[in-house]
Amino acid sequence: MIEYIKGILTQKSPVIAVIETMGIGWELKIPVSTYESLPPVGSECSLYCFLSISQDDVRIHGFATLGERELFTQLTKVSGIGPRTAISILSTLSIPAFVRSIQSGEEGLLTKVPGIGKKSAQRLIVELGDKVHKLMDYVDASQIAMVHAPLQEVESALMALGFNAGLIQRELKLLGPEEREFPEEKLIKEVIKRLYQRAK
Repeated sequence: MIEYIKGILTQKSPVIAVIETMGIGWELKIPVSTYESLPPVGSECSLYCFLSISQDDVRIHGFATLGERELFTQLTKVSGIGPRTAISILSTLSIPAFVRSIQSGEEGLLTKVPGIGKKSAQRLIVELGDKVHKLMDYVDASQIAMVHAPLQEVESALMALGFNAGLIQRELKLLGPEEREFPEEKLIKEVIKRLYQRAK
C-alpha cells in the first residue's frame, strides 16, 4: 500500500490534488475537507493515501489526516458504500459530526450527504455502530460532546443552507460561552457572518 505521497502541489480543486514527485505527477481524489487544508499551488505537500482498485478503475485517494483516511477505510467496508460515496460523506460531515451521528443514530444528519438515503443511513448506523471507536484516536472527545442540542440544530440548519459541515464545526468550536447561549436564530446569523468573513 502507498502510505503517503510527498512532493510539490501542482494542481488542486475540491475533488483532486496533483502532487509531483521525482518527475511524476500523481492525481489523488480528495474530499473537500482535504482541499481546505491544502497549501498554495507550488508548495510542498504531503497526503496520506488509499489505493482503490475495482474491475474497471484504479484510483489513489488522498487525505490530509490519518483520521480522514481511517473514516474512508471504515466507510468503504460498509455494504453499498463505495469510494465515491465515502468521499461525499467526508466532504459533507466532519469526523466528530459523523461519529456523533452514528453514536446517537441520527439518520437525518446522514441523509444530508448527497447519495445517502434513509436505508443507507440506517445501514451505516448498524454496521459502524461498534466500529466508530477506531476514530476516537483521531478526534478530541470534546469535539463530539461539544455540540449540545441547540448547537446541533444550528449545525443542521446551516448544512441545509449549503454550508460545509467542517467549516460550521470550526466556527461552533470557536464560540465563546455567552455566544453559545444566543437564541438559535441569532446564533445562525452569527455563524453565517463569521463564515462569510473568513471567506473574504
